[in-house]
Amino acid sequence: MPTIKTKVSLLRELLALKEVIDLGQIQAAADKNGIKHTNMSKLITGLEERFKTILLIRSPLGCLPTNASRQLYNQIEIITNTLDEINKELTEADELVGNILLWTEEGFFGSSVLLEVSKLYARHRKIRLDVMTNRTVSKVNPDISIVDDSLYQKIPGKILFKFKTNARFYVTPEYLKKNGVPKDMDDMLENHNLFMRHKFLKRPEFQFVSKRAKKLDTVSDSPSIIYQLVCDDAGIALMPEWCTNKNKRLIEVPNIDFHYEYYLTGLGNPLTLKTPKVQAFLKLFYEICAENNLCLDVFD
Repeated sequence: MPTIKTKVSLLRELLALKEVIDLGQIQAAADKNGIKHTNMSKLITGLEERFKTILLIRSPLGCLPTNASRQLYNQIEIITNTLDEINKELTEADELVGNILLWTEEGFFGSSVLLEVSKLYARHRKIRLDVMTNRTVSKVNPDISIVDDSLYQKIPGKILFKFKTNARFYVTPEYLKKNGVPKDMDDMLENHNLFMRHKFLKRPEFQFVSKRAKKLDTVSDSPSIIYQLVCDDAGIALMPEWCTNKNKRLIEVPNIDFHYEYYLTGLGNPLTLKTPKVQAFLKLFYEICAENNLCLDVFD
């Protein structure tokens, strides 16, 4: 029964044969692999003795494979491809493995990016993404934070990118058909159902909504809740444009001349920013943003 030692010896000889066939010369194969010409030649001779057949036709101009070595070549190639895959798996296991902790704006990541993050797992099967969407500064230091301008100065880290979008009042045509189109801002505030996020109401620019809206039915921390209410034809909400990128039913409310510039900042944890796993995530994230026409000002 073949032992590990004999199998290793056979493998060396087979790999040596493939190298010589690929390069056409024993000397070239020896030089590429950092071994002596005589040692490379011995590997080929040993393989020929093992199979009791000539595998290379040697000449001053080089080496040509015989029919026997051509038959072996395809099988050797399968072995080398398998070894390459194993080596790649082991290399990636050391570098592209583990958790990436992401703290993000729920609406931004959920609406525009999260559905496409499966590409990350397809490329790097041993990476897991943990997404936090809480709205207070966490004691945990995330690898990546994507937060608005009211929070990013409270988080230590390197600025990776900035993103600006407009926030406008959105609604469905079905709601307007049932309840009528607002004539102007006053009409909207007095006669239509409104939903708002806490973070917007706290800003000076939106004090007029909290003071004047007669039907401010729902106020929530969650952009997902606000988004769903609007999609269900229940009313009107102020939302960033990214929430409407993939929902053609949502339209800007007519007759309302209002928009607000909304900023997000991406921050990287200096302790983990340069690790292969975080760099792999950022590479994919920038690709997804480009595909979704989300224009980032990248600083790294």
